[in-house]
Amino acid sequence: MMYVITRTSISNAYPIFAQQGYENPQEATGRIVCANCHLASKPVDIEVPQAMLPDTVFEAVLLITYDMQLKQVLANGKKGGLNVGAVLILPEGFELAPPDRISPELKEKIGNLAFQSYRPDKKTFL
Repeated sequence: MMYVITRTSISNAYPIFAQQGYENPQEATGRIVCANCHLASKPVDIEVPQAMLPDTVFEAVLLITYDMQLKQVLANGKKGGLNVGAVLILPEGFELAPPDRISPELKEKIGNLAFQSYRPDKKTFL
């Protein structure tokens, strides 16, 4: 079993709307179903190790480049930062690392970012 820990370095991820609307985030063609949002045309980079040993915790960094000055209307009617999200699909056998397996250094990097499995039965979808 291999574990993965993810963090975004440019923005906070918030894919809740995709989670609520789609049982499986991937169409039969491989396209991510929520790719019609404001981030659909934005370049996304991912940084992961080229290789790792089994039962290893590693870091995956998602970089979503967008104009940080853009605002959206929040639930309270005020303008605020954009909701930015990502769905990371891992190869079979990978899953999100449990909290007790994350090193203190990695916990410090993660800070208060929130991330989770897409659905409880889809551990390879984050």
